Amino acid sequence: MLYLNQGVELSEPSLFFTGKIPQDSLVFVSCGEAYIGQLKADQPATVSSTSTEASASTADSTTSGVDKANESDINKNGIDLEDLEISASISILAKKSHVDPDANTQLNRTAMLPGMRRVVGQPDLHPGNQYPIGATFITQKLIYPALIGNDIGCGMAVYKTRLSSNIKPQKIVDKLHNLEGRWTEGDPEEFLNSKMKATDAISTHLDQLGTLGGGNHFAEFVVLEQLVDEELCNKYDLNESNTYLIVHSGSRKVGQSVLEHSNKVLAPSKGDHQKLQGIMADSEAGRTYLRQHDQACDWALVNRELIAQRVLTRLNAEEDAVKILDIWHNNVESKTIESIDGTRACWIHRKGAAPSDRGLVVIPGSRGHFSYLVMPHGDQEKNGFSLAHGAGRLLPRAKALQKRPLASKQASISALQTTSLGSSVICENNDLLFEEQPDAYKEITDIIDDLGPFVKVVAVLRPICTYKMRKENRT
Repeated sequence: MLYLNQGVELSEPSLFFTGKIPQDSLVFVSCGEAYIGQLKADQPATVSSTSTEASASTADSTTSGVDKANESDINKNGIDLEDLEISASISILAKKSHVDPDANTQLNRTAMLPGMRRVVGQPDLHPGNQYPIGATFITQKLIYPALIGNDIGCGMAVYKTRLSSNIKPQKIVDKLHNLEGRWTEGDPEEFLNSKMKATDAISTHLDQLGTLGGGNHFAEFVVLEQLVDEELCNKYDLNESNTYLIVHSGSRKVGQSVLEHSNKVLAPSKGDHQKLQGIMADSEAGRTYLRQHDQACDWALVNRELIAQRVLTRLNAEEDAVKILDIWHNNVESKTIESIDGTRACWIHRKGAAPSDRGLVVIPGSRGHFSYLVMPHGDQEKNGFSLAHGAGRLLPRAKALQKRPLASKQASISALQTTSLGSSVICENNDLLFEEQPDAYKEITDIIDDLGPFVKVVAVLRPICTYKMRKENRT
């Protein structure tokens, strides 16, 4: 049996004579034993180097990868191996921003998947549990639910409010405590049905509608620190007199249930769950996943809308609020791309990557840092029709927690509740407060600089109050 890096099985040795496998590929030969090894994190398979600096300098470099996976697994899902491209290019757009070698390794691994055509690491690229975050994956015919993950439809919404930019942060703090939990001021089912066509699968999670969830999700009031592009600011009616609300949240348990369903279809036996498998988009399983995926995306959009309503109601500012944008950065969508070997129908998977073909985009920094409204411009194929979705983690959560001092714990907590920009942070989960500390994220200015060829900055946003979830509702 023959294996490429990462345990990718070559079921057809004749592929060596097609020219599609790089000549310097490392090949493992066994006498029938399964591949159980794993590359070390500091030994990425292709583009990346062993040093962080070299990894960051690989921007716009390309490589090829092959993955024939396990033929029986592929065939049982109706995939024709002969009809799929088996090579993908890799681009990493990080020049100034730090890239963890583990993220490179994960990115390279995805490039070896059947049907993969292009993999793009955004400047906020960082390692995920198994697959990288801050990345875009372009495939043909196949879709990969695991690359999108369980928080399908996670994204950002921005609202212009009637609140004055002179509002004191403490006034917001006084109003926003104990905001999470089931929405009791109205009927969640009625609200959902007024916005989208609900299904039985979705209605079982109505208790989570209008809630942020854990991790890096937030609701944040910001003001315009700088109007950079006056023409676009006028177009979107952006000014320095009002306060704006950013909401970052997703589909909660709805997305989790969709992913679990697809996992059961793709990997019915326990041992198969470690393999990243794809679904033919035009198969019954593919159509089912896409239908449920789209419902989860719609649910997430409605969720952000209700979160905004709940937050603004506390401040008597729900009336006259105007939605400026709402984008998904965890999703898959079809797109016809002309520059990939002619005109082809492709599937763009975004995992922590904002779309660059939908107009205005918000790219938030870590709490206590500026955020940016940007407008994509120029050819967007090179960056996978996507942008960074934020600053990107610099430290894993466990390491961020280790920075919590044992002594003067209460003083440290208090220090994190006020940022260097003078904004307030509402977070009743002390662990989450440390996990999400500003030092745990990359420098947002590096992210924006790396995106310079693809965007123009419209406005710089300064936070005045950030709301995180309550302790008892953490997921």
